[in-house]
Amino acid sequence: MCFEIRPNANPETVLCNLKIIMELQPINENVGIEDLNDIFEKFDELNTKLNDVGLEIFKNETDRKLLSKPSHFTFSIVHRAIELNRGFKNLCDTNNWITAINLIRLQADNCMRLYALGLVADRLDFYNRVINGEHIRNIKDADGNKMTDIYLSKKLDVLYPGFRLLYENSSGLIHFSKEHIKINTDKIENNDDFIMRIRLAETSEFSIHKKVDYAFNMFIVGKELFKLLNGYKLSMAEFMKNYD
Repeated sequence: MCFEIRPNANPETVLCNLKIIMELQPINENVGIEDLNDIFEKFDELNTKLNDVGLEIFKNETDRKLLSKPSHFTFSIVHRAIELNRGFKNLCDTNNWITAINLIRLQADNCMRLYALGLVADRLDFYNRVINGEHIRNIKDADGNKMTDIYLSKKLDVLYPGFRLLYENSSGLIHFSKEHIKINTDKIENNDDFIMRIRLAETSEFSIHKKVDYAFNMFIVGKELFKLLNGYKLSMAEFMKNYD
């Protein structure tokens, strides 16, 4: 399993339909270290944008001497998202890609949790239940559906085509699976004979096109979170007018 990317993709302009890409297109190998560095630069820009929107939400409320509990929930997601982006880049810088790629799933989790906040009928009740330790999967949305990861990922897939597939594939990296056996094993076949090479303490090596694919998808899921955050900002800006 690997994440795919369109040829010569620009992270700032490409609308990535992961479902189409992953099912129909071969892995793009026409990428290099310059493409990877470009994506990492976009991570820094994305973190700044996430922080700026969070500050806008904070200021919009505190200027009225208020701070809503749902926004407290949202700020915690923003903080986690920025730290995950930083962690991903730091791990990649030390060539620890086998750990870094797990963070794609955690960033997808941020998207699902923030999206869940917008699906409930009562955001304050949602916050209180989460802060008291209740799992979001046991909380129902406004239509009476339990907000399990499967449910939320399917809902988000409608909003961002390909999200469901990204969620499924990145989940295969979180839990030990055949993907880790594939990563750890090199097999060279020669007619009826073959050589199998496995690793113990040796660092896993990924090709540059796989590194670009993983980094691109980490960026894309973070960008989807940014869009959700902007939606929350707009809804709260309208809501706070009630306190003017």
